[in-house]
Amino acid sequence: MQRLAFTVLLVLTLFTAAVWYAPAWAGEYEKCTMDTQACLNKMTEMLKTTGWVGIEYEPREEGGLDVKRVVPESPAAAAGLEPGDLITAMYGIEFKKGNDDKLKKARKDFAPGQEVVYTVLRDGANKTITLTLAPMPADVMAQWIGRHMMDHAQVADVASANP
Repeated sequence: MQRLAFTVLLVLTLFTAAVWYAPAWAGEYEKCTMDTQACLNKMTEMLKTTGWVGIEYEPREEGGLDVKRVVPESPAAAAGLEPGDLITAMYGIEFKKGNDDKLKKARKDFAPGQEVVYTVLRDGANKTITLTLAPMPADVMAQWIGRHMMDHAQVADVASANP
């Protein structure tokens, strides 16, 4: 449950940060080439300027993001997103296979203060929700950085076990 909550709280922040260091879709990790302090410094600077939404979600196989939880006092809460909503598109680009590059390009420069427009399916009807991204909370940033360091520690363990 803790890992799920961590992963989904970051929502679109996850996608933005993934551009920099995330695992390949095939499940392989790239080892950070920076020393630990340099990596921490770079991640901290990057995440300070990354916009935050504030929801927990589960992707649907057929497309879309099921909103499971909306973080109180988050941009998502202020904009009216609700648990049970299905986010189907961002800026009109559907969340489905084949649109990864378009979605990545649309999220590339997400920053605090930027408005994001989502299409949400609620009670059988489409609804447009516009929210303003906020700075990432310090606790979420700390969790994200910690997860990054753990992923790389695991990669090092696997590499040393398989010379």
